[in-house]
Amino acid sequence: MRLYERLPDSVTVQGKRYRLDLDFRNVLRMLDVLQRDDIIPDARAYIALKCIMRRPPRDPAPVLAAVKALLFPARKGGDGQRITDFDQDADYIRAAFRQAYNIDLYRDKVHWVEFSALLGALPEGSKYTEVLGIRARPMPKPTKYNAEERKWLADAKRRFALKMSEREAAEGLNTGLRILAQTLLDMANKGGER
Repeated sequence: MRLYERLPDSVTVQGKRYRLDLDFRNVLRMLDVLQRDDIIPDARAYIALKCIMRRPPRDPAPVLAAVKALLFPARKGGDGQRITDFDQDADYIRAAFRQAYNIDLYRDKVHWVEFSALLGALPEGSKYTEVLGIRARPMPKPTKYNAEERKWLADAKRRFALKMSEREAAEGLNTGLRILAQTLLDMANKGGER
């Protein structure tokens, strides 16, 4: 987004403009709905849009796709490691916003685009940035000089580790089983090639 542009408050799909209420709370509710497995997929998109607009269209899929493209532009880079969670880190995020920007996330209305920019630019010195630093910091290779550092970091990583959701645990198990199965197949194939 350019500095002179206004914060977006709508998307246009197939020539029709849809007004949106993109307060960060509404967007977080929308994200929660999109991750829920207890809502049938056909209704999920409609209910998700209901979080950010008064009257979602009958065919919500293209509007939801436009909203996602607007709010979550594709970014390159990153190793895919998840180091934050809006639910688990809520208190840290609220405190950091109060400390750095004097914004009260309990009361103040903050547009999602502004919220995302401010969250990504939080300065060092808050508990939230400290926790993110611990989670993202790689474990150094062991040497005869860094046993204390490695112990401290391992303890800190354990203390501030994100809890996995049931879905993430199931996906991790499925991935592990696929890797194990493929490894066993590879071993069997190599044994037969002798």
